[in-house]
Amino acid sequence: MKETPERDRGLLGLVERLMKRPGDPEPIRPEPDADTRDGFGPVLAEENPAASLEPQLAVESTRTLDRSEIADVILRALKGIDGCPTAGFEVVVYGTRPWNAMLRITPAAGSVPDARAWRQRVQDMVQLLRHQYELRE
Repeated sequence: MKETPERDRGLLGLVERLMKRPGDPEPIRPEPDADTRDGFGPVLAEENPAASLEPQLAVESTRTLDRSEIADVILRALKGIDGCPTAGFEVVVYGTRPWNAMLRITPAAGSVPDARAWRQRVQDMVQLLRHQYELRE
């Protein structure tokens, strides 16, 4: 299993925060010890928090990934959302400029009560990730 790069972990955390719908319950996470932090801590300095993340997003440059790598980023972000099936979700990246992604729900996922919401989450992620990732042909 590949280790998630530090930048992708931060991006996945950002996607998770932006994908949170109003009224969704806050996931319960144990407080990590200071020695066991694994890079999932806050990006902003606690003494001087910025009013917005926009300047940080603008500073980062775009990365060039192929279709399977972009699909993997989206799939990992989906699996980080509570209620995501452990199997049966496939992400297909298509198109070029702009690229797009489609969620396929296979029978391995079992009964997915709100498939439309999962597909909408993928489209929301695509809107965010297009600014971060360019498609390598």
